[in-house]
Amino acid sequence: MSSSAIIFFTIGATVLWGGLFCTLAIAIKKEKTSN
Repeated sequence: MSSSAIIFFTIGATVLWGGLFCTLAIAIKKEKTSN
C-alpha cells in the first residue's frame, strides 16, 4: 500500500465519521427543540 493511498483512506474515513457525527448532532438538536 502506497503512502498516498493511506492518506486518501484516512481523509475519507475522517470525512465519513465527521458527516455521521454532524448528522447525529443535528438530530439530537431537533429532538430537544421539538420537546
